[in-house]
Amino acid sequence: MAGVARFLVIQPAFLGDAVLTLPLLGQLRISFPSAEIHWVLRKGVEELFQDHPWAIQLWTWDKSWREWLQLTRKLSKQKWDAVFVVQRHFRMGLLGLLVPAKTRITYDKNPLSFFYTHRVQHEFRAGIHEAARVVSLGVPVGLTAELPPLPWLFPKERVSSPTPYIILSPTSRWPTKEAPFSYWADFLRKLPSSLRIYLTGTASDRERIGSLCRYHPNAENLAGQLSLKELAALVAGAQRVYTVDSALTHIASALGVPTTTVFCSTVPAFGFGPLAPRSTIVETPEPLPCRPCGLHGKKKCPLGTFSCGKFLPPIEVETELGEIV
Repeated sequence: MAGVARFLVIQPAFLGDAVLTLPLLGQLRISFPSAEIHWVLRKGVEELFQDHPWAIQLWTWDKSWREWLQLTRKLSKQKWDAVFVVQRHFRMGLLGLLVPAKTRITYDKNPLSFFYTHRVQHEFRAGIHEAARVVSLGVPVGLTAELPPLPWLFPKERVSSPTPYIILSPTSRWPTKEAPFSYWADFLRKLPSSLRIYLTGTASDRERIGSLCRYHPNAENLAGQLSLKELAALVAGAQRVYTVDSALTHIASALGVPTTTVFCSTVPAFGFGPLAPRSTIVETPEPLPCRPCGLHGKKKCPLGTFSCGKFLPPIEVETELGEIV
């Protein structure tokens, strides 16, 4: 590409999806060091990525048609060498078509993909991580399909603690992704009293997350108390993160922090497991015909049994934390 390349990456989905878009930005930055990379994000998640060295400008969208029109007008005033539409939805596919660009790339599952210059196969298959699916969108412009080396997030601050600590984030916006709290209570009882545990989550979950603190004398409830930047700083200094199939898995991966992710109604084969070294996955060993019950979690178990959460094997605490406990 002659001159300074200008790229537009469009992925205004939830926080975890935004984090998993970072490998595409990273490979663009590696292959085109002087490129201007712009990134369309869901409004509310941009704080985590402000001042990120891989993106020159962040654009936000609140999911309304009104703001979609305003965003389209603004982006159409500029010319792009390539537009990457990471989402598989109509509105973002339409946005990618309306902005002036030499090259347009999206997944073949986007309903408007036939009008793009490049259609990249999207499939949910064991062994293919979502981050790899996203990076594959860069192949048509000469990028490697490999993930860039970790880390992908670069917080300016890192929590410094004289006492080693771990993070436990047990909740999800989808209840069937959550392990029963009795499972986490048993986990906390196994931990030595000297180990520091920070519990994180949203403000709406603060009360029920706080109920877990009574199972460990050195547990502190930080749910709803941290900004995204503060959360990243906390994760960056942790010995390990324990969580469910949620955005925190991907934040920890992007920081290279070992993670134990517990899967209930969803499955690792969807491609949303942890990526950091020494990470592990916990899921029921039972071959349940009802699992997975969908790509995303559900508000309640369709069968009313929640077997995927009841038959979870215990976390191997001594194996995972043997060096610090």
